[in-house]
Amino acid sequence: MKLILVDDEKIIVDGLKKMIGRYIPECEVVGVAYNGLEGYKLIRKMQPDIVITDIRMPQADGLDMIQMLKDADSQAKFILLSGYADFEYARRGMQMGVQFYINKPVEELELRDCVCQVMEMIRANRAKLQEVDDLKQEVHNRMRESALKDILEIGSENTDFVEELLRIAQIPAQGTRFVCALLEFDGSVDGLKEFGLQPVFRQIDRFLGQYREVYRFRYWGAQVAVVITHGGGIDYVELVRAIHRLKEAAFRELKMSMTVGIGTVQERAARISQSFEEARYALNYKVIKGMDAVIPFLEISLTGQQHTVPDEMIAKLESGLDNMDEEGCVGVIREIFQGMEADRGISPANLQLQCLNILLSSARKMSFQQLQQNDFLGRNILSLEGISRFRTLERLEEWMIQVIRGIIAFKLEHNIPKKKDIIAEIKEYVSKHYNEPISLADLSARFFISPYYLSQLFKQKTGDTYMNFLTQIRIRKSKELLEKTDLKVYEICRLVGYSDTQHFARLFEKLTGFRPSEYRKKPPSV
Repeated sequence: MKLILVDDEKIIVDGLKKMIGRYIPECEVVGVAYNGLEGYKLIRKMQPDIVITDIRMPQADGLDMIQMLKDADSQAKFILLSGYADFEYARRGMQMGVQFYINKPVEELELRDCVCQVMEMIRANRAKLQEVDDLKQEVHNRMRESALKDILEIGSENTDFVEELLRIAQIPAQGTRFVCALLEFDGSVDGLKEFGLQPVFRQIDRFLGQYREVYRFRYWGAQVAVVITHGGGIDYVELVRAIHRLKEAAFRELKMSMTVGIGTVQERAARISQSFEEARYALNYKVIKGMDAVIPFLEISLTGQQHTVPDEMIAKLESGLDNMDEEGCVGVIREIFQGMEADRGISPANLQLQCLNILLSSARKMSFQQLQQNDFLGRNILSLEGISRFRTLERLEEWMIQVIRGIIAFKLEHNIPKKKDIIAEIKEYVSKHYNEPISLADLSARFFISPYYLSQLFKQKTGDTYMNFLTQIRIRKSKELLEKTDLKVYEICRLVGYSDTQHFARLFEKLTGFRPSEYRKKPPSV
């Protein structure tokens, strides 16, 4: 720590310097002064941690110097040199907040003990300040992560919301290009608990450090979302190479295997969600490309003819599973595969994706814990390795039928109730917990459904997006609070689940036509 000595007697200054050098090696004497004015100027210049000063000095005494420094917002800690006759000065020092004194003549042990106490106080204060700074940074990171998750989920049609969320996250939109990637790690989700993500984040920062900002956060399960922003152009080929290097380093240094889907570069902030959808779509190709692959969207988007299983067939299969109708489910599977066989132009990748869609539709109303209780289902559905084993449609069709029969048998054996309306449960849960920061990813983890599938299913069942549904509930509740309570607007903002009052006010006005304060003064008639 830096220390300055101020005393009008040179012999005392020299003696103190020797004692500090010999007994207190943690301190460095960075300057000396011989009167109060000289000391004031030196301390302002050097910004020491500790000042040892005499009280009685010419031009300005020690207490006058301390007062001037405190008026100048000096953060130094002061130790006063005082004799027994200086009690009145010492009392003035205590009124100014000086806590430490050394009696003259100075003894080595007393000097060392006093300086060590001051150093300990400084370290404790710094630790508290660091703790506060860390907490502020953690709050900021959480808000930014929440805003980014919402951006990825609300879609490109909500331009105003995207811009507002970018403002909350303090991410510049003008002149910025965006690209998203989705990393999925092989192995247990437990290995990716919060404390285990930091080494992964450090590797991401290391290999993508050439871009202006890289935002990374746990998205869902064993997945990490990465949003890259850059002021200039983004070389897509070089980006893919950088992610290949990241993947190799993660395996080499962290012993973690990962598969990566990469979206395309977007020039408008409103299209961040499109890049993320592309990354998610590319990641689905792991069933064809294999685990531990880097899959750019541009590599797969133009290959193969697309074949889609009709929504009514998926709904029919789900209904059969709800009602434990094995014969009906088998009939649906055979009908689906007849359509695939008739479509001779279907690509292998698209075939794999359709089978994956069927499996997810079949198992989505069972929890992962329930699936893991059954060895066959856990091995074949959770790993998804079974799909890529088959080389003919006939074999794959029979395997899929075997899986469906296994699900129905398991549900009958464990008395799993019929007709579980997952969207109704989610709506009920959101209606009770609207004031909490519940993102689509949070709901997906709670109800054991992938975020993408939940988003599509919610829109299909309700005709609205999840974000709009949540917003309507929050704004409706805020209207009630404005009409029936005297709570301040910022209090209502927090009670209905928003952390940014300005964002809440703009959103309220967009949906009601009134600012919150205007609505309270004159509630519109319904």
